[in-house]
Amino acid sequence: MINRPDVPLDRRRFSTVPALIVLALIPLLFAVPEFLDSGTVVYLTTGILLVQALLLLVCAHRPGLVLAGITAADCALYILDPGNTSAGLAVPLAVYVVRRALPRRAAAQRIIPLAAVSAVMAAVVGSGGELAAAGEIPLGIARGLLLYLLPWVIAEVVIGRTQLIQALTERAELAEREQELAARQAVQEQRTMIARELHDIAAHHLTGIIVSAQAATALTRTDPPAQHRYLQAVQSDARSALENLRRTVGLLRADEESTTTPAPSMSDLPQVIDAALARGTRVKLHETGVAWSLGPVAGVVVIRGIEEALANIAKHAPGAEAGLVVRWEPARLSLEITDDGAASTAPMLPASGYGLAGLRERLALVHGSLQTGSDGTGWRTAFSIPREHAAREGESA
Repeated sequence: MINRPDVPLDRRRFSTVPALIVLALIPLLFAVPEFLDSGTVVYLTTGILLVQALLLLVCAHRPGLVLAGITAADCALYILDPGNTSAGLAVPLAVYVVRRALPRRAAAQRIIPLAAVSAVMAAVVGSGGELAAAGEIPLGIARGLLLYLLPWVIAEVVIGRTQLIQALTERAELAEREQELAARQAVQEQRTMIARELHDIAAHHLTGIIVSAQAATALTRTDPPAQHRYLQAVQSDARSALENLRRTVGLLRADEESTTTPAPSMSDLPQVIDAALARGTRVKLHETGVAWSLGPVAGVVVIRGIEEALANIAKHAPGAEAGLVVRWEPARLSLEITDDGAASTAPMLPASGYGLAGLRERLALVHGSLQTGSDGTGWRTAFSIPREHAAREGESA
């Protein structure tokens, strides 16, 4: 398994900058008179610093190997010239790069043994001069802590801060992506609702147009007045379809100054019953209970459900009489639409298969339920909406 650093590392910067820092130490040493008077130590120190600078150039690529080489060079100068710590500057720089380039465990496996070697070497060789009086072992330990532990701690702090910044950045990006996803989902849901509305409008009115047109054709010679009524129903359905389509498509426009027509609601029930009667479907309305306010979504769901049920009666049971029962109960609104069976042969009309499925999807928006099936003589469509969800967007009665 490949060990990866805790945070991304700019290898070029972490190779060049430490090398330049070590090289900058050389002219500073030449500015010290005592260093110039030290004879061969001048050449030895300069050569080791140049070697360390070259090693640091590849430290980010071979961190463990480079740290071992820089530690060896530091120990060599310390042994050849006891107390000379000029080559020690490269050590913390290499330790810092090693920790940044490797995971914590891998870095520890390389840093700790070399720190122990350096501390033992300093304690055994001694510092020479006045520092020797302070004790070689404590000085060796202090040197190891200063050259190895301090840069390691600094690297840990930098890594932790970088990880925190990355985490905050990723969280912000995730929140932004979630917000964009939610916005796209909202747009998609709105488009789905509009598409469903367009389907219901087209299916309802076009069914009425086809039924009325076929009835008018059949009455061409036998009952011209009835034919005239059916043709008027065709015109009425066509106008209603056009108006509703314009209103629904208008929701897609971004013109804020345009006026909008109120959404369908239970107040449109008389017009729905009149439209069904014009298509030859008699509707007996039976309403019980005290009406309470419906929210806009629930209002659309209810009126479209009634239209869909009546359209199915006109399509599959022409001439049948429909019964519409509306029950305003304290906890829910229940509706039941039934018919007494077809009075004539049903016309051949195309079926989309989306009518009841669309109604069921609409009801799901307001936690409603749907039941459909034969009741022995005709067809029964019943659905209900809990008041808690139906009146949520409206004012409770």
